[in-house]
Amino acid sequence: MEMYEWYMIRATGTVAYIMLYLSIIVGLYSQVQKKRKRKMTTSLYWHESLANWALVLTIGHIGFLLIDSYMSFNWLEVLVPFASDYQPLSMTLGTLALYFIILTIITSKLRKVIGYQKWRKLHALNPILYIMVTIHGLLSGTDFFGNILAVVNILPFIIFGVVLMKDSLIRKLAH
Repeated sequence: MEMYEWYMIRATGTVAYIMLYLSIIVGLYSQVQKKRKRKMTTSLYWHESLANWALVLTIGHIGFLLIDSYMSFNWLEVLVPFASDYQPLSMTLGTLALYFIILTIITSKLRKVIGYQKWRKLHALNPILYIMVTIHGLLSGTDFFGNILAVVNILPFIIFGVVLMKDSLIRKLAH
């Protein structure tokens, strides 16, 4: 049973990461569409759906950690920062990322209630979520060579940087 659990822990974590990554890319794309005054309904639907799937898979990731007989984590270790003796920094980043994605999804669903400006400020903090998840994966991932995992994770940062710099440059030129 241990191999099944090991594969499922990694699979759910990896696919959750990919869903989060795709959600962010689609979210950035929808912002470009908004600035170009184009319809964003489809891209926002995909952005939200991918984020929801990232959360579902993250919960699955945690569930498999809890039933893993090799590592035998308990609820406290996966839900309380620094409660685990196993790679405390990585586990803490994973725990905080869980709370961060829950907060992001809840506030997104309640954006009309909390106000668009407040929601926008909270949503702008999401690169922190992505950074936490990326570092968690780099520190905890045991089935990839570090340099391959680093390249896979650094590429999104480069893409985000280019998109943000281009957007900033366009705004400066427009004024």
